[in-house]
Amino acid sequence: MTYRIATLNKISPEGLHLFGSDYEVADGLSSPDAILVRSALLDTDGYPDTLAIARAGAGVNNITVDKATAAGICVFNTPGANANAVAELVFTVLGVYARNILPGIAFATATAASTDSDKEIDEKVEKGKGKFAGFELAGKTLGVVGLGKIGVLVANQGARIGMNVIAFDPFPSIENIHLLSSSVKIAKSTAEVAKAADILSVHVPLSDKTRGIVDAAFLAGMKEGSILVNYSRGPIVKDADVLAALDSGKLRAYLHDFPSKALAAHPKAVGTPHLGASTEESEENCATMAVTQLKGYLELGNVVNSVNFPVTESVPSDKVKTRLIVINKDVPNKIAAITKVLGDANVNIASLVNKSNGKVGYNIIDIEGDIPASAVEAVKASDDVIRVRQIRF
Repeated sequence: MTYRIATLNKISPEGLHLFGSDYEVADGLSSPDAILVRSALLDTDGYPDTLAIARAGAGVNNITVDKATAAGICVFNTPGANANAVAELVFTVLGVYARNILPGIAFATATAASTDSDKEIDEKVEKGKGKFAGFELAGKTLGVVGLGKIGVLVANQGARIGMNVIAFDPFPSIENIHLLSSSVKIAKSTAEVAKAADILSVHVPLSDKTRGIVDAAFLAGMKEGSILVNYSRGPIVKDADVLAALDSGKLRAYLHDFPSKALAAHPKAVGTPHLGASTEESEENCATMAVTQLKGYLELGNVVNSVNFPVTESVPSDKVKTRLIVINKDVPNKIAAITKVLGDANVNIASLVNKSNGKVGYNIIDIEGDIPASAVEAVKASDDVIRVRQIRF
């Protein structure tokens, strides 16, 4: 069987090379089995037959995830693949701001261009450099809100360079917390972090709960003259409230990755052009993870790093001939109903793995023979079944 993979953005060749001869991969391919996407807006209503979507990045706010779930389309992301790139950029921009690098470069360039000799340049530089004196990050208090893979890296790097680090996450992953430096103080609330931080860096995913969380009330709880850093998602911050805080002096600066007309016009807002994951290494990591997840899903039905389906993995034995994937609404007695249909058709189940995330039930059913078409159709027709597919070995 040949799987058809559509790419909606430029995807790193390092990832695409993992697709073998059983895959047809092309930009904008029609009726694809799966889609690879980065930032393009993707409405799954336009792809009713697609089995899976992989976002080569962490955020999936450009994908209609709820519609995908209703249609039985698995949506993957690649958490952590771009974490190092984002964390490095946070400290790059902080360093550039703290040491007045941008105005300093502009001064040095203009001085050199308007002066005839190196001796005169040296004299003017020595005389004018005092205007660009900055401050060191060491000894400052860094607050981190959100302890996912990026937040942990930012917190650890802050501790490594001598900052006092305080962090909070309402639902921390045990895996991530185990990676956190022992010198990082865990706060009991976001407000505690905001109150203590000279520099506050926010690293939370965009959701209905986090949209606009950095608002006037949040900013009021921050230290006077502090710095806000947002290399997470633009909409978690209310720009109008941040601009008011910059005008009042509550915020010394806003460093961010999400330019807008209002922010670009403010001298205390420093914006980069959404560069968080824009490194060769990050793009390769994201593409490699996305492709690996898609292959595992298409070839085996395994689910890893999905934002809408539960983690489900199963290795078929060498005797398995058919694998039946059943996606259903998470309702009581669904497994019994599915197995009854198969039992009535004299289908012997070799193994069954069922997982649920509270919304969706995901089932991997292995059969050591063929499944009659009528049995498959009966499973599809069963109440609350969203999607059924067969994988043959």
